[in-house]
Amino acid sequence: MMKRKELDEILACLGDERRIFYYFKNRYCLDMLNWHMEKTQKQHLPINELNQHPLQRFSSKPIVKDIIKYCGDGLLTKEALQTYWPDDILAFTLTLGRWGEGDRGYDQTSRNQQNLVLQINFDNQHNQEYQRLLNPSDSYGPFEYRGHPIRGDHRKTLSWVRIDVDLSTGEALIEEVQNDWLRKVNSSLKRIDQRLSGKGDVKPSDIIYGIDCGYEDIKEYADVTLKPYNKLWAELSLLAAIYFIRNELGISTIYYHTFDTGKKIKKIYGLPPKSMYTTLPKQFGFELCNEAPVFLQEDKQSKRYLQAIKTPQWYRMEV
Repeated sequence: MMKRKELDEILACLGDERRIFYYFKNRYCLDMLNWHMEKTQKQHLPINELNQHPLQRFSSKPIVKDIIKYCGDGLLTKEALQTYWPDDILAFTLTLGRWGEGDRGYDQTSRNQQNLVLQINFDNQHNQEYQRLLNPSDSYGPFEYRGHPIRGDHRKTLSWVRIDVDLSTGEALIEEVQNDWLRKVNSSLKRIDQRLSGKGDVKPSDIIYGIDCGYEDIKEYADVTLKPYNKLWAELSLLAAIYFIRNELGISTIYYHTFDTGKKIKKIYGLPPKSMYTTLPKQFGFELCNEAPVFLQEDKQSKRYLQAIKTPQWYRMEV
């Protein structure tokens, strides 16, 4: 977690900026290749180089193959990556918040300080469909939880990323990538279906407080409106976080918790979704390492937590 003063400064400088973030399936592959070129100071990459580690995980995706088809000179250029723009684009607003009161056990953080929170919020097109289909009774939606770091105003938070940042060491640690909205919609619809199988006249509002709609409305909302978000929320959230850390905070060394070490150092007693700490970071090219972020090694309490873990591991990326 960050020192309160550092977090205050970041929020004072960046917190009120209006950020629009666009995403389409596998956009992260284009950005990772683009950032690789910037890091290696290249304007293009030979196509055969894309088939080698670590770039192969990105170049094997259909989106990159489609771009390569038009590279007649055997070179993938930065311009080709940056100008690709498909039809099926999702738009979001990104906002900032804070999390934590200095209680590691409750906050599930690596240090007894605070986290910076990047909130990924639905756009107006989604919000209009949500209002039209479900007719919610107030601004606080039934799929939000105020005890989590959501935006909490007219914006509706799809997901959030908690980040521990240390400006003095130039490091960031992604603590958590999570959403409530999609999970609650899907679990609520399941409960409605279970009730309907035993009692035909049940209404969605009997199960979900604060909405006024028919079964077909919530079914359309869950299966049609939210379909693209269900498939992409995790990868678009992580890309948004890397984009913010790299481009706005100016930090290139990014760590990400592994499942076992993260559970222990953050003092998590339940079972967080394992794919968030295995599949997702590997998808982006994070590499396993045994070296903790310097700011954790220099923090007295965190150092003590680390010493109690037999073989601590992290994912690490230079971007």
